[in-house]
This record gives sequence, C-alpha cells and structure tokens, in this order.
Amino acid sequence: MGAGPGGLCSAYVLSKAGVPTTVLEKAPFVGGLARTIRRQTDYGEFRFDIGGHRWFTKNDELNALFREVVADELLWVNRISRIYFDGKYVDYPLKISNALKAIGPVVAAKAMADYGRTRVQQRISPRAVESMEDAYIDQFGPTLYRLFFQRYSEKVWGLPCDQMSGDWVSQRSKGMSLVTAVKDAVVPTKGKVVSLIDEFMYPRGGFGRFSDRMADAIIGAGNDIRLNTGVEKVHREGNRVVGVTVSTEDGSKRVEADNYISSIPLTLLAKIMDPAPSAEILAAADALTFRNIITVNLMLKKRQVTPDTWLYVHDRNILFGRFHEPKNWSPVMVPSDDLTSLVVEYFCSFGDHIWSMSEEELVAQTVRHLVDDLGFITPDEVVGGFTIRAPRAYPAYVIGYEKPLARIREFIGELDNLQIIGRYGTFRYNNTDHSIETGLLAAKNILGESHDLDQVNADDEYHEIKRVAEPVAAGRT
Repeated sequence: MGAGPGGLCSAYVLSKAGVPTTVLEKAPFVGGLARTIRRQTDYGEFRFDIGGHRWFTKNDELNALFREVVADELLWVNRISRIYFDGKYVDYPLKISNALKAIGPVVAAKAMADYGRTRVQQRISPRAVESMEDAYIDQFGPTLYRLFFQRYSEKVWGLPCDQMSGDWVSQRSKGMSLVTAVKDAVVPTKGKVVSLIDEFMYPRGGFGRFSDRMADAIIGAGNDIRLNTGVEKVHREGNRVVGVTVSTEDGSKRVEADNYISSIPLTLLAKIMDPAPSAEILAAADALTFRNIITVNLMLKKRQVTPDTWLYVHDRNILFGRFHEPKNWSPVMVPSDDLTSLVVEYFCSFGDHIWSMSEEELVAQTVRHLVDDLGFITPDEVVGGFTIRAPRAYPAYVIGYEKPLARIREFIGELDNLQIIGRYGTFRYNNTDHSIETGLLAAKNILGESHDLDQVNADDEYHEIKRVAEPVAAGRT
C-alpha cells in the first residue's frame, strides 16, 4: 500500500525473489515525495525534485541496492549546504569554527561561556530534556540555539520550540554537541571519521529515477503497480488482514493477499480499519499531526544563483525555509548551461496563511523575497514558475505525541501479516535511506527472515558520519 520509494523497494525485492506482488497507489504516479517533476517550456525541459533527496547511508547493503537500481545513471555530487544568516553564510551542518567566526568574537565567547554554564548546571542539577528547545540548548547552549536553530525550527514546525518534542533533535543529531564538535576538531576521535555529507549519490535525471527504475523492474518481473487506486478499507479478522477495498476509476474493488505492507499515513491506516478500532485508537489517530510543504519551482534565465546544494534561510521575514538549485545536483535538470532553476520550500499546515495562498501569490511572493530581501536574482531573469503541494510531508513531534503513537502502533502490531514502513507509515522522521531500509527489511521478513523494523535509525551516532577502524581505500565503497 503506497508506491513511494519504501513501498517500491519492498515490491522490487519481492519481485526479484519471484513473489507475486501488487502495489496500490492513490496518486497517478510513483515516487511519492521523492518523485521528479518534468516541465516542458519554450527553453526546453526542466526537472524538479520535491525538496531534493540526496542518497547517503551507512548501510552497505542499501548502497549496493541503490547502485544496482540506478546503474548507469549514477552521479556523485559534492555537497555544499549552508545557512543564510543575517547576510552571512554558515556551513550546515554546523562547523564550529565557521559558526563562531560568523557571529564574531564577542558573541562567540558568550556562546562558549553559556554552553559551559549549561553543562555545569546539568551536572549539578540534571533537568529532563523534554522539548526541542531543551534538546538544542543541552547540545549547543542557549546562544547558538537562538542563533542557528530556533528561528528555522519554528519556521518548519509552525510552533514554538518549547511545544515540540526533543525526540526530533535526538533523532536528527544523535551524538552531536558543541563539546564533541570542538573535541573532534582539536583531538580527533580514534578511528577515521568518514563524512557522509561531503558528497552523495544521485540519479542523473533526478531522484525520481530511483523509483521509476524500481517500478520498471517490478512490472518487468510480471508484477502489478496500480495507480489511481486508493486504499479505502483494510479488512481484518482476528489478528490478520484479509483484504483491502480500493477505489478505482471503475468503482470500488477488493484486493486480497497473504501479506500486506503499508506506507500510507499511519493515522489514516488506523481510521480505515474494518471493523473500526476502538474510540481510543481513533482519538489517538486524531491527536497526531503532520506538517505540509509547498514547493515553488522557478525557471531562471541565469547560469547559477548559488553554489549550494541546499541553502537554509533563517530570516523570520522570509516566509520560505530553504531552497535547492537542481542544476547543482545534475546538469540534466535544466535544458542548457545558460539556464538554472530553484526549488523553494514553504512549510505550512492545512488552512494557515501559506497553505491558503494561490499558486500565483506564492510564485510572486518567492520572487519578491529572492529579489528584494536576498538580492539573488532580478525580476527579468524569471521565465516561469509553478507550485507543488505535498500534504503530510513531515510527522510533527508535538510534545505528548508518544502516547497516542504507541497506542496506534500497539494496535497495528496485533495484525500478524501487516508491516508498516516509511516516514508516513511509521510516523517517524526518517531519512530516505531509513525509509527504504524499512521496505527492504519488510520484504525480507516475508521471505522468511526476521527483522525488527523499529531498529532502523536507532543507533546513537549522528546519522551523517560513520566511524571506521581503518582508512577507507581510494575509490568510493
């Protein structure tokens, strides 16, 4: 259920093993949030990812799978990600020397001092880390939190950081803090640190090619991908799923199988169970929320806007949160070297000011920010723009989310032949590789192995570094 890269990975692995498999997808396309949109213009074809998805992982098996699928379309891309902060550029993820230099010696000294006080206070009188604000201050101190994390985080989530759970911070920056960053800069930790962020793998024609090629292989193996086929009901008897009812252009139909894998939103899955779960489960589903994104995709008569693969914009007066320049990922993303494009991301919720803006208003607002506030382009360089709306893009870890989530997962876990995968399906803010790993392991479970999907993305090390005992040999492995 769901033809995002996680669901497609499950079907791809099962198809290679000769298992009859059907993929059900409500949308008229595969790839979900990780698809590539193609737009034909008088200048030629532009390609846009929704927010951009780079491939990096610590898992060698996943790397091999990605290479196998993408094959001759594989590119290696140097990553430059920065924060645009009060007219200055700061490396992202934070490199301490660069960040302290950007804020000046006085503020840098204050940042180091108040971080020291935070550590002393935590040692003398430990305080539970509950909120996102607590977690960032615990890792980086109050000054760096306010400068580099608070504004952007509140733009992403639409809520003050003291209302968001600290789980998001620990999941995205495990093992990182000001003291570990300084320590590794001055006295490197034993064992070579291999950065997974300096370069990454990417399909030449956009990240959506990963899903496209898996879909081609699934169909080539004689299996079925049914688009425009939304799951309306999941029928259960005892501790098993016995079928699903789907909506199609020809009306509702029932589909039955021995095993089921779901990457549709966990909250929706709970609500479409038949018979319906208890009022407690339905209330738990209502208690969990997602955050939407809208991308404004601009086509520009300009060779380059910035050298960045991503640029994070913290200014509160600028409504969008970040953008990427597809040409910096692959030259195939634009028709010619004289042209470029931007994918500009707005974070929003149903019914709020940004979500309620029309396509024309969003494009015009984006151009004004880029021209007047940032000075990155001129109005005459814009040759076109359009929007893509992506509802429920990010699970929102609002304080207290753990209890309703645990209750739903307990209910779903009682069904022996149903596995949940992916960011939507598990209500977990995983990276792309983590979501695909859950799809891989779910397929392996059907093939007779035994894997705990909850252990994916559960290690304690920062997800963008990998420590190895020996230096990595020349060449990428």
